[in-house]
Amino acid sequence: MNKILTKLRLAGAVLGLACAVSAHAENYPDRPITLIVPYAHGGVTDLYARSIGDYLGRHWNTQVIVDNKGGAGTMIGTQHVSRAKPDGYTILLTSYAFTSNPVLRKDLNYDPAAFEPIMLLGNSRSMLVVNSESDLKTLDDVIAKGKKSPGNLSFASSGNASSPHIAAELWAKEVGVTITHVPYKGTAPAMNDLYGGLVDGIFDGPSSISSVRAGRLRALGIAHDTRHPAAPEVPTFKEQGIDLVFGSWFGFLAPKGTPEPVLKKLNEGLNQAIKDPQVRSVLDKAGLFVSGGTPKEFGDFLAYESKRLQGLVDAGVQLVVQ
Repeated sequence: MNKILTKLRLAGAVLGLACAVSAHAENYPDRPITLIVPYAHGGVTDLYARSIGDYLGRHWNTQVIVDNKGGAGTMIGTQHVSRAKPDGYTILLTSYAFTSNPVLRKDLNYDPAAFEPIMLLGNSRSMLVVNSESDLKTLDDVIAKGKKSPGNLSFASSGNASSPHIAAELWAKEVGVTITHVPYKGTAPAMNDLYGGLVDGIFDGPSSISSVRAGRLRALGIAHDTRHPAAPEVPTFKEQGIDLVFGSWFGFLAPKGTPEPVLKKLNEGLNQAIKDPQVRSVLDKAGLFVSGGTPKEFGDFLAYESKRLQGLVDAGVQLVVQ
């Protein structure tokens, strides 16, 4: 009899938990959502977050708070989300460093398995830009400066192990130079120093084409198979004899253990957001190849990117985080 009562109590507890999860998902979201961006304010990831957050806030009749927690190569913001309650009210919009940090860093302060994929926002391509007033007017000028002496050429990035960092190192290997890597807490502060002439260049996404057209930057090449539709005037590296195709990705993640119905609702909302004309205008102007899709598809993509980067490291490509 006692065993039967115990089983009934357990069954009742499981049923109660299931009902609670269902009710939570049905009412979700009933309070503000915090969207963590592990980069400084003003960068392209921040731009995406604020545009999509604004749409979700209107769509769900709630507030979506974009919280910038830049620094430590995205580890500060990423760790914050890894420790958040898995209820769908704290989510992460991050980029390439999420796959590169576990491969390249020894000081990782979070477990990559502590996250649930929600949706892949899209992919970009790395474009080398320099200050328009610098003496580096062509790609040959940049290579010549790099070959003059090791470390003579400085490239900024949005942080250690970020896609601009990886792109710079891959490019340097292809052309045979040694660079000085200068990491920042995000793209915005890196760009400020590039505008000020404190660094030679950065491998940014096609979003920087607006600064090129405004006369502040000069674009020397893009790491794409063909010319990018957002920047058709910029030649590819392949056109200039350098075999380099590389870029960042952007995607949403939630803490591990977030209920499946909540993840589904988040995924559906995000997929609707990227179809909104206002949001799409922001993404298209930034030169993003928009993806969307399911959590599983994003999870498979993350596994592929990690495997690809690990393959480069195993092959001897020098991508050591400073």
